[in-house]
Amino acid sequence: MTVHEYGGEHEKVLLFFPGSCTPVESYIPAAEQMAGEYHVLLVTPDGHDPQIRTDFISVEKTVDDTVAWLLAHGIRHLDALYGLSFGGGMAVRLLTTQRIPVDKSIIDAGTAPYQYPGWLCRLICVRDFVMTKICFASITAMKAAFPPERFAQDPGNWKPEYQELKGYLKTFSNRTIWNIFWSANNYEVPKSFPKMDTVIQFWVGTDEWGSRFRDLKWYETYLPQMETVRIPGMMHGELVTMHPEAFAERARAFLGTCAHDARDAVNAGEVNEGKR
Repeated sequence: MTVHEYGGEHEKVLLFFPGSCTPVESYIPAAEQMAGEYHVLLVTPDGHDPQIRTDFISVEKTVDDTVAWLLAHGIRHLDALYGLSFGGGMAVRLLTTQRIPVDKSIIDAGTAPYQYPGWLCRLICVRDFVMTKICFASITAMKAAFPPERFAQDPGNWKPEYQELKGYLKTFSNRTIWNIFWSANNYEVPKSFPKMDTVIQFWVGTDEWGSRFRDLKWYETYLPQMETVRIPGMMHGELVTMHPEAFAERARAFLGTCAHDARDAVNAGEVNEGKR
């Protein structure tokens, strides 16, 4: 695990957990946008840096390593916490450890622990592993999962960009791929969420709603103070990776307000109708 820092001159600290299977460069524009007001700490989990050939082990280990890094650097409080997909799971895990107090947290389409029998969880992980290996090896499969018109920097000339991404994904070991999907969906948290004052939003794109419904239902039950915010017209991870300015504007609207004003601050989008 490595931590990239932006905006180190600021007192307010934002810890940023990215999604899996994407290079750190995908998140740097969003981190730099937020660095105008925050000291942004962008985590690169093990297994995701081609220059450092380590294996990803687990959500739990990544959180433990991150907390150790924070404490070693004298950071004992976070003004803001953001996590995308399995990074959202890391955000929840960090909150439950209660080792680092957090004022506000954004969980962007976070993964939730399965509530299934162990044998079924393993079958699902086998399926995910096989499908991921196929996707990593095929530009056609990558195009289907991430439409170039929405995820390519140059949609008119997307193939070189996807070939480069394919080369990056080839650096992932089988152990890393397996552990990503196992841990993202089976990480450990306490049976009930500890009592804390952290203000939490769960972001979900309207174009990913169906695929995130199970995760959302778990979060709504597990995090009683959570507010759900629907991001109009966005697929999974699209806002933060492809629209960094819009991401930062929405994030600042929430993070820069008092708790009782948070709902009103994001009305530019479609804020959840509370807990359904």
